[in-house]
Amino acid sequence: MFKPGDKLNPYDPASLDLPGDEGVFKRLEAGTSPMTAELADMLKDPANLNALMQMMKADAAERERTGETAMEQMAREKREWAEADAKSAKLKLQGNEAFKEGDYKTAFVIYSACMSLSPQEPLYPLNRVAVALKLNLYTVAAEQASKVMRMAVFNRAKTHFRRGQARCVLVEWKEAEDDFTRALALQPGDPSVLQQIAEMKRLRGLSSEEQAAWISAQPRRALSDVFEPGELERRTEELLGRSLDS
Repeated sequence: MFKPGDKLNPYDPASLDLPGDEGVFKRLEAGTSPMTAELADMLKDPANLNALMQMMKADAAERERTGETAMEQMAREKREWAEADAKSAKLKLQGNEAFKEGDYKTAFVIYSACMSLSPQEPLYPLNRVAVALKLNLYTVAAEQASKVMRMAVFNRAKTHFRRGQARCVLVEWKEAEDDFTRALALQPGDPSVLQQIAEMKRLRGLSSEEQAAWISAQPRRALSDVFEPGELERRTEELLGRSLDS
C-alpha cells in the first residue's frame, strides 16, 4: 500500500510534482504499480499515459474548486457512478424491449444513453452494434464493434461475429472472414458463425457479375438516413435529463 503523498503512486496527485512521467514509469518498471497488468500495458502507450496525467490534473483542479479532499472526491464520484450505472441498467431493459418489438431506432437511442451514463460498460455499445446491423448502419456497426474490442475482453466471440457481419456487407471480405474465424475459435460449433462462414464461401465462389449484383443489392445507410438532424442527440438528452456535454 502507498502512503498519502507518495510521489511514486501514479494515482496520487503528489506524483504530478515529479518531472514528466517519472513517477508513473518508475512504478510500472518496478512492477509495484497498483494497476492491473492490462492497464499497465495500456499506459505504456504515451498517448494513454498522457490522458491519465491530464485526468489527474483535472481531478486536482476540481478538488481545488470544490474544496474536497481526495477521499471525499472519490466517495462522491463513486456515488455518482453507482447512480449512473443503476439508471443505465434500467434503461437497458427498455432498450431490450424496444429491440424485441422491432423499434430499432428507439433501441439505438436508449443504448446511446446507456453508453453516456456508463461509458466503461462494454455491453451497451455491443448492444448498439446489434441495433445498427438491424438498421443497416454497417459502417457504424463495424466501427462500434472495433471500439468494444479495445474496451475490454468482453464477449469477444459475439463482437467478432457482429463486426464480421458488418464487414461482409461493406465488402471487407478478408476482414470479415478473419472475424468469423476468430468467433468460431472462441465459440466452436456455433451454428450462426458456421452459417456466416458458409455464406462467405458462397460469395467468394460467385462470378464477378454475381458478386457485383449482390453488393449493389445490399441496403446501406448512414445515421443521417435514419435520424433527422439533431434527433439522436435530442432524444438521448431527453432520456438522460441533461445535455450530452454536461
